[in-house]
Amino acid sequence: MKKYAAWFLCASVAALPVSSFARAPKTAAPPAPPPFTDSDTTFAENATEVNTFEIEISQLATTQAKRQKVKDMAADLVKQHTDNQNKLSALALQHGLELNKDMSTDEQQIIDRLKTEKGHKFDRDYLDIEAQAHSDALSMFQNEAESASDPDLKAYSSATADATQAHLNEALKLGAKKPTTTH
Repeated sequence: MKKYAAWFLCASVAALPVSSFARAPKTAAPPAPPPFTDSDTTFAENATEVNTFEIEISQLATTQAKRQKVKDMAADLVKQHTDNQNKLSALALQHGLELNKDMSTDEQQIIDRLKTEKGHKFDRDYLDIEAQAHSDALSMFQNEAESASDPDLKAYSSATADATQAHLNEALKLGAKKPTTTH
């Protein structure tokens, strides 16, 4: 009887399809997106510089501004530009680009000068700098939204252009001088 049970077990296992014992094939990871074009790389580097400057100058304003509305705007700018930079950095890394978060010496000089200011003078100068910086950045983001090669970078630029316009409007509403055109 034991012979028949062993034979029956072997026969029933042999009748099972081989595929039920095979491991499921591993799904291949999607291929990495191609590197950014030179112009998209330049844009990403410039946008990182803008975000870094905005974060630094606005962190300073959260403590040195006199008016609460200016402090509130600065705190909002720190959060939004940090989130914005995190999105850009993640997108760039997908394309094999690690972004350097250094500021230009001109931007560092602006921050150093503002560190010496207090009260209404700080508020006025900070708002004027914000208006000019957002005006300059707006055209950069709008141009990239139209010309980016990568569809994700195009979408990022378009959304950021809208936020940049809102930031410019807020600075003007709080009393910034109208920015000069630099294009």
